[in-house]
Amino acid sequence: MPLGPFALISLFYLVLGARVVYQLIRGFRQTFDLNFTRQDRMLVGQAAFFVLVPVSVALHELGHAMAIWLFGGQVLDWGFYGFAGYVAFDPREFNNAQQIIIASAGVAVNLFLAAIALALVFQRRPPFRAAINELLIQFTWISLINALVVYPLLDYITGLNGDWMQMYDFSAPALSATILVIHVVVLGGLFWAWKSPRARDRIAELTGDAAGPARGVGSKRSSRLTSDDATPTERTLRDVAARVASGWPTPVDASIQQSASGTALILSWGLQPLQRSVIAVVADRGGVELSGALRAEGLPPEQRAIGRDPAMLDADRLTMMLRLAMETVEGWTPTGGASPAATSVRNSPAAD
Repeated sequence: MPLGPFALISLFYLVLGARVVYQLIRGFRQTFDLNFTRQDRMLVGQAAFFVLVPVSVALHELGHAMAIWLFGGQVLDWGFYGFAGYVAFDPREFNNAQQIIIASAGVAVNLFLAAIALALVFQRRPPFRAAINELLIQFTWISLINALVVYPLLDYITGLNGDWMQMYDFSAPALSATILVIHVVVLGGLFWAWKSPRARDRIAELTGDAAGPARGVGSKRSSRLTSDDATPTERTLRDVAARVASGWPTPVDASIQQSASGTALILSWGLQPLQRSVIAVVADRGGVELSGALRAEGLPPEQRAIGRDPAMLDADRLTMMLRLAMETVEGWTPTGGASPAATSVRNSPAAD
Protein backbone atom coordinates (compact mmCIF):
# COMPACT_ATOMS: atom_id res chain seq x y z
CA MET A 1 0.00 0.00 0.00
CA PRO A 2 1.66 3.30 -1.07
CA LEU A 3 2.38 5.82 1.70
CA GLY A 4 -0.15 8.42 0.53
CA PRO A 5 -2.61 10.60 2.47
CA PHE A 6 -4.99 7.71 3.16
CA ALA A 7 -2.15 5.59 4.50
CA LEU A 8 -0.97 8.37 6.83
CA ILE A 9 -4.50 9.00 8.11
CA SER A 10 -4.93 5.24 8.52
CA LEU A 11 -1.74 5.03 10.59
CA PHE A 12 -3.00 7.80 12.89
CA TYR A 13 -6.41 6.09 13.10
CA LEU A 14 -4.89 2.74 14.02
CA VAL A 15 -2.67 4.31 16.72
CA LEU A 16 -5.71 5.91 18.34
CA GLY A 17 -7.60 2.64 17.94
CA ALA A 18 -4.85 0.72 19.72
CA ARG A 19 -5.07 3.18 22.61
CA VAL A 20 -8.84 2.64 22.86
CA VAL A 21 -8.39 -1.15 22.83
CA TYR A 22 -5.85 -0.84 25.66
CA GLN A 23 -8.29 1.28 27.70
CA LEU A 24 -11.08 -1.23 27.07
CA ILE A 25 -8.96 -4.18 28.19
CA ARG A 26 -7.77 -2.32 31.25
CA GLY A 27 -11.23 -1.16 32.34
CA PHE A 28 -13.51 -3.78 30.78
CA ARG A 29 -15.31 -4.80 33.97
CA GLN A 30 -16.13 -1.31 35.19
CA THR A 31 -17.07 -0.11 31.69
CA PHE A 32 -19.62 -2.87 31.16
CA ASP A 33 -20.99 -3.19 34.69
CA LEU A 34 -24.41 -1.91 35.79
CA ASN A 35 -23.03 1.48 36.84
CA PHE A 36 -22.68 3.08 33.38
CA THR A 37 -21.04 6.48 33.91
CA ARG A 38 -20.30 9.42 31.61
CA GLN A 39 -16.68 8.29 31.37
CA ASP A 40 -17.82 4.79 30.40
CA ARG A 41 -20.09 6.28 27.73
CA MET A 42 -17.20 8.23 26.21
CA LEU A 43 -15.02 5.12 26.05
CA VAL A 44 -17.82 3.05 24.52
CA GLY A 45 -18.35 5.73 21.84
CA GLN A 46 -14.65 5.63 21.02
CA ALA A 47 -14.78 1.85 20.84
CA ALA A 48 -17.65 2.02 18.34
CA PHE A 49 -15.64 4.36 16.11
CA PHE A 50 -12.13 2.93 16.45
CA VAL A 51 -12.87 -0.79 16.94
CA LEU A 52 -16.21 -1.73 15.35
CA VAL A 53 -16.10 0.64 12.36
CA PRO A 54 -12.86 -0.92 10.99
CA VAL A 55 -14.51 -4.33 11.30
CA SER A 56 -17.53 -3.08 9.35
CA VAL A 57 -15.27 -1.52 6.70
CA ALA A 58 -13.44 -4.82 6.26
CA LEU A 59 -16.77 -6.66 5.91
CA HIS A 60 -17.99 -3.94 3.51
CA GLU A 61 -15.04 -4.62 1.21
CA LEU A 62 -15.54 -8.36 1.61
CA GLY A 63 -19.11 -7.83 0.37
CA HIS A 64 -17.75 -6.31 -2.83
CA ALA A 65 -15.30 -9.17 -3.24
CA MET A 66 -17.94 -11.84 -2.72
CA ALA A 67 -20.19 -10.23 -5.34
CA ILE A 68 -17.28 -10.21 -7.79
CA TRP A 69 -16.57 -13.88 -7.12
CA LEU A 70 -20.29 -14.72 -7.33
CA PHE A 71 -20.38 -13.37 -10.88
CA GLY A 72 -17.23 -15.28 -11.82
CA GLY A 73 -14.81 -12.33 -11.78
CA GLN A 74 -11.48 -11.74 -10.09
CA VAL A 75 -10.35 -9.25 -7.46
CA LEU A 76 -7.41 -7.44 -9.07
CA ASP A 77 -6.39 -5.29 -6.11
CA TRP A 78 -7.59 -4.23 -2.67
CA GLY A 79 -6.74 -1.79 0.10
CA PHE A 80 -7.80 -1.38 3.72
CA TYR A 81 -7.22 1.83 5.69
CA GLY A 82 -9.23 1.13 8.83
CA PHE A 83 -11.83 3.81 8.14
CA ALA A 84 -12.00 3.18 4.36
CA GLY A 85 -10.94 0.67 1.72
CA TYR A 86 -11.35 -0.46 -1.86
CA VAL A 87 -11.64 -3.55 -4.04
CA ALA A 88 -10.63 -3.34 -7.71
CA PHE A 89 -11.98 -5.45 -10.57
CA ASP A 90 -12.13 -5.40 -14.37
CA PRO A 91 -15.55 -3.94 -15.33
CA ARG A 92 -15.33 -5.52 -18.78
CA GLU A 93 -16.04 -8.89 -17.16
CA PHE A 94 -19.54 -7.78 -16.07
CA ASN A 95 -22.65 -6.24 -17.57
CA ASN A 96 -24.13 -2.97 -16.27
CA ALA A 97 -26.50 -4.55 -13.75
CA GLN A 98 -23.77 -6.77 -12.34
CA GLN A 99 -21.47 -3.77 -11.86
CA ILE A 100 -24.18 -1.93 -9.94
CA ILE A 101 -24.81 -4.99 -7.74
CA ILE A 102 -21.08 -5.29 -7.03
CA ALA A 103 -20.92 -1.59 -6.11
CA SER A 104 -23.95 -1.90 -3.81
CA ALA A 105 -22.84 -5.13 -2.12
CA GLY A 106 -20.67 -3.27 0.40
CA VAL A 107 -23.50 -0.98 1.47
CA ALA A 108 -25.80 -4.01 1.70
CA VAL A 109 -23.36 -5.45 4.25
CA ASN A 110 -23.52 -2.20 6.27
CA LEU A 111 -27.32 -2.34 6.29
CA PHE A 112 -27.26 -6.00 7.32
CA LEU A 113 -24.86 -5.33 10.22
CA ALA A 114 -26.97 -2.36 11.35
CA ALA A 115 -30.12 -4.50 11.27
CA ILE A 116 -28.45 -7.15 13.45
CA ALA A 117 -27.22 -4.51 15.92
CA LEU A 118 -30.65 -2.89 16.20
CA ALA A 119 -32.36 -6.25 16.62
CA LEU A 120 -30.01 -7.10 19.49
CA VAL A 121 -30.75 -3.75 21.16
CA PHE A 122 -34.53 -3.58 20.73
CA GLN A 123 -35.64 -7.22 20.59
CA ARG A 124 -33.53 -8.98 23.22
CA ARG A 125 -35.38 -9.91 26.42
CA PRO A 126 -34.12 -9.03 28.92
CA PRO A 127 -32.17 -6.19 27.27
CA PHE A 128 -28.40 -6.07 27.31
CA ARG A 129 -26.71 -3.82 29.81
CA ALA A 130 -26.68 -0.13 28.96
CA ALA A 131 -23.00 -0.16 27.90
CA ILE A 132 -23.56 -2.90 25.31
CA ASN A 133 -26.67 -1.21 23.94
CA GLU A 134 -24.79 2.08 23.73
CA LEU A 135 -21.96 0.38 21.82
CA LEU A 136 -24.37 -1.16 19.31
CA ILE A 137 -26.39 2.06 18.87
CA GLN A 138 -23.25 4.15 18.36
CA PHE A 139 -21.93 1.61 15.87
CA THR A 140 -25.20 1.67 13.93
CA TRP A 141 -25.25 5.47 13.69
CA ILE A 142 -21.60 5.82 12.70
CA SER A 143 -21.62 2.95 10.23
CA LEU A 144 -24.78 4.07 8.44
CA ILE A 145 -23.85 7.76 8.36
CA ASN A 146 -20.45 6.83 6.91
CA ALA A 147 -21.96 4.50 4.32
CA LEU A 148 -24.99 6.59 3.32
CA VAL A 149 -23.80 10.20 3.75
CA VAL A 150 -20.03 10.58 4.09
CA TYR A 151 -18.95 8.15 1.38
CA PRO A 152 -21.44 9.44 -1.24
CA LEU A 153 -20.31 13.03 -0.57
CA LEU A 154 -16.63 12.05 -0.88
CA ASP A 155 -17.45 10.16 -4.06
CA TYR A 156 -19.14 13.22 -5.54
CA ILE A 157 -16.68 15.88 -4.30
CA THR A 158 -13.47 14.03 -5.18
CA GLY A 159 -14.72 12.59 -8.47
CA LEU A 160 -13.62 9.09 -7.50
CA ASN A 161 -15.38 6.34 -9.37
CA GLY A 162 -16.48 4.77 -6.11
CA ASP A 163 -19.50 2.79 -4.99
CA TRP A 164 -22.05 5.57 -5.29
CA MET A 165 -20.96 6.89 -8.69
CA GLN A 166 -21.31 3.34 -10.00
CA MET A 167 -24.64 2.67 -8.30
CA TYR A 168 -26.17 5.88 -9.61
CA ASP A 169 -24.87 5.89 -13.18
CA PHE A 170 -28.37 4.60 -14.16
CA SER A 171 -26.92 2.26 -16.77
CA ALA A 172 -29.57 -0.12 -15.39
CA PRO A 173 -32.29 2.45 -14.54
CA ALA A 174 -34.66 0.18 -12.59
CA LEU A 175 -31.86 -1.15 -10.39
CA SER A 176 -30.40 2.30 -9.67
CA ALA A 177 -33.89 3.63 -8.89
CA THR A 178 -34.52 0.77 -6.44
CA ILE A 179 -31.24 1.52 -4.66
CA LEU A 180 -32.18 5.20 -4.52
CA VAL A 181 -35.50 4.38 -2.86
CA ILE A 182 -33.76 2.20 -0.26
CA HIS A 183 -31.20 4.94 0.31
CA VAL A 184 -33.89 7.57 0.91
CA VAL A 185 -35.97 5.29 3.16
CA VAL A 186 -33.01 4.42 5.41
CA LEU A 187 -31.93 8.06 5.68
CA GLY A 188 -35.54 8.98 6.46
CA GLY A 189 -35.60 6.38 9.23
CA LEU A 190 -32.39 7.77 10.72
CA PHE A 191 -33.76 11.31 10.59
CA TRP A 192 -37.00 10.18 12.26
CA ALA A 193 -35.07 8.42 15.05
CA TRP A 194 -33.01 11.57 15.57
CA LYS A 195 -36.03 13.89 15.76
CA SER A 196 -38.65 11.66 17.41
CA PRO A 197 -38.94 12.19 21.19
CA ARG A 198 -40.42 8.70 21.57
CA ALA A 199 -37.53 7.06 19.70
CA ARG A 200 -34.96 9.11 21.57
CA ASP A 201 -36.54 8.24 24.92
CA ARG A 202 -36.57 4.57 24.01
CA ILE A 203 -32.88 4.73 23.08
CA ALA A 204 -32.13 6.64 26.28
CA GLU A 205 -34.00 3.97 28.23
CA LEU A 206 -31.92 1.16 26.76
CA THR A 207 -28.60 2.99 27.03
CA GLY A 208 -29.08 4.50 30.50
CA ASP A 209 -28.56 7.96 29.01
CA ALA A 210 -28.61 10.47 31.84
CA ALA A 211 -28.07 13.32 29.35
CA GLY A 212 -30.94 12.51 27.01
CA PRO A 213 -33.37 15.05 25.58
CA ALA A 214 -36.20 14.52 28.05
CA ARG A 215 -35.95 15.40 31.74
CA GLY A 216 -37.59 13.10 34.24
CA VAL A 217 -36.03 14.28 37.53
CA GLY A 218 -35.35 17.98 36.91
CA SER A 219 -31.86 18.08 35.49
CA LYS A 220 -31.20 14.59 36.77
CA ARG A 221 -32.62 12.46 34.03
CA SER A 222 -33.42 8.77 34.40
CA SER A 223 -33.66 6.24 31.60
CA ARG A 224 -37.22 4.95 31.28
CA LEU A 225 -38.42 7.66 33.68
CA THR A 226 -40.54 9.15 30.89
CA SER A 227 -41.57 5.91 29.20
CA ASP A 228 -45.29 5.34 28.78
CA ASP A 229 -44.94 1.55 28.69
CA ALA A 230 -43.03 1.23 31.99
CA THR A 231 -43.88 -1.75 34.19
CA PRO A 232 -45.37 -1.21 37.69
CA THR A 233 -41.93 -1.82 39.21
CA GLU A 234 -40.34 0.74 36.90
CA ARG A 235 -43.06 3.29 37.66
CA THR A 236 -42.43 2.84 41.38
CA LEU A 237 -38.69 3.26 40.86
CA ARG A 238 -39.37 6.37 38.76
CA ASP A 239 -41.32 7.87 41.64
CA VAL A 240 -38.64 6.90 44.15
CA ALA A 241 -35.86 8.38 42.00
CA ALA A 242 -37.70 11.70 41.74
CA ARG A 243 -38.23 11.84 45.52
CA VAL A 244 -34.65 10.98 46.42
CA ALA A 245 -33.10 13.30 43.81
CA SER A 246 -35.27 16.24 44.87
CA GLY A 247 -34.01 16.01 48.44
CA TRP A 248 -30.32 15.52 47.71
CA PRO A 249 -28.05 18.60 47.86
CA THR A 250 -26.09 17.81 44.66
CA PRO A 251 -27.25 16.65 41.18
CA VAL A 252 -28.14 12.97 40.96
CA ASP A 253 -28.05 10.90 37.77
CA ALA A 254 -30.75 8.23 37.86
CA SER A 255 -31.16 5.30 35.51
CA ILE A 256 -33.28 2.16 35.46
CA GLN A 257 -31.78 -0.96 33.93
CA GLN A 258 -32.64 -4.61 33.64
CA SER A 259 -30.17 -6.99 35.24
CA ALA A 260 -30.01 -10.76 35.35
CA SER A 261 -31.63 -10.81 38.79
CA GLY A 262 -34.25 -8.08 38.43
CA THR A 263 -34.80 -4.36 37.82
CA ALA A 264 -32.06 -2.01 39.02
CA LEU A 265 -32.33 1.65 40.01
CA ILE A 266 -28.91 3.33 39.94
CA LEU A 267 -28.40 6.71 41.61
CA SER A 268 -25.03 8.38 41.00
CA TRP A 269 -23.65 11.71 42.16
CA GLY A 270 -20.33 13.49 42.13
CA LEU A 271 -17.79 13.74 39.29
CA GLN A 272 -14.16 12.83 38.87
CA PRO A 273 -11.96 12.40 40.80
CA LEU A 274 -14.61 10.60 42.90
CA GLN A 275 -18.06 9.39 41.91
CA ARG A 276 -20.47 7.66 44.28
CA SER A 277 -23.43 5.43 43.48
CA VAL A 278 -26.19 3.49 45.20
CA ILE A 279 -27.75 0.53 43.39
CA ALA A 280 -31.14 -0.91 44.35
CA VAL A 281 -32.03 -4.17 42.60
CA VAL A 282 -35.68 -5.22 42.89
CA ALA A 283 -35.14 -8.95 42.63
CA ASP A 284 -37.45 -11.14 40.56
CA ARG A 285 -37.68 -13.51 43.53
CA GLY A 286 -38.77 -10.64 45.79
CA GLY A 287 -37.08 -8.13 48.04
CA VAL A 288 -34.64 -5.31 47.35
CA GLU A 289 -30.86 -5.68 47.40
CA LEU A 290 -28.86 -2.51 48.11
CA SER A 291 -25.22 -1.87 47.34
CA GLY A 292 -22.95 1.13 46.99
CA ALA A 293 -20.09 1.89 44.64
CA LEU A 294 -17.11 4.23 44.52
CA ARG A 295 -15.11 5.24 41.48
CA ALA A 296 -11.95 7.12 42.39
CA GLU A 297 -9.52 8.32 39.76
CA GLY A 298 -6.43 6.12 39.67
CA LEU A 299 -7.99 3.35 41.79
CA PRO A 300 -9.99 0.23 40.85
CA PRO A 301 -13.76 0.64 41.26
CA GLU A 302 -15.26 -0.65 44.50
CA GLN A 303 -18.72 -2.06 45.11
CA ARG A 304 -19.86 -2.93 48.63
CA ALA A 305 -23.02 -4.63 49.81
CA ILE A 306 -25.23 -2.49 52.03
CA GLY A 307 -28.10 -4.80 52.84
CA ARG A 308 -31.22 -6.60 51.71
CA ASP A 309 -34.85 -5.83 52.50
CA PRO A 310 -37.08 -8.91 52.06
CA ALA A 311 -40.32 -6.87 52.12
CA MET A 312 -42.51 -6.21 49.10
CA LEU A 313 -41.57 -3.15 47.04
CA ASP A 314 -43.00 0.02 48.58
CA ALA A 315 -42.18 3.54 47.36
CA ASP A 316 -42.12 5.19 50.80
CA ARG A 317 -40.01 2.45 52.34
CA LEU A 318 -37.55 2.33 49.43
CA THR A 319 -37.23 6.14 49.39
CA MET A 320 -36.12 6.16 53.02
CA MET A 321 -33.79 3.21 52.49
CA LEU A 322 -32.12 4.88 49.53
CA ARG A 323 -31.64 8.14 51.40
CA LEU A 324 -29.99 6.27 54.24
CA ALA A 325 -27.90 4.27 51.80
CA MET A 326 -26.75 7.45 50.02
CA GLU A 327 -25.77 8.99 53.36
CA THR A 328 -23.83 5.83 54.13
CA VAL A 329 -21.99 5.88 50.79
CA GLU A 330 -21.33 9.61 51.18
CA GLY A 331 -19.25 8.76 54.24
CA TRP A 332 -17.17 6.09 52.50
CA THR A 333 -13.57 6.66 51.48
CA PRO A 334 -11.77 4.70 48.74
CA THR A 335 -9.79 1.77 50.06
CA GLY A 336 -7.80 0.99 46.92
CA GLY A 337 -9.50 -2.37 46.37
CA ALA A 338 -9.95 -3.57 49.94
CA SER A 339 -13.36 -4.91 50.91
CA PRO A 340 -14.57 -3.41 54.22
CA ALA A 341 -17.36 -5.04 56.15
CA ALA A 342 -20.80 -4.43 54.68
CA THR A 343 -23.19 -2.14 56.49
CA SER A 344 -26.90 -2.78 56.67
CA VAL A 345 -29.67 -0.30 56.05
CA ARG A 346 -32.32 -2.81 56.95
CA ASN A 347 -31.36 -2.92 60.64
CA SER A 348 -31.87 0.84 61.10
CA PRO A 349 -35.15 1.97 62.73
CA ALA A 350 -36.05 4.21 59.79
CA ALA A 351 -35.99 1.28 57.40
CA ASP A 352 -37.97 -1.20 59.48
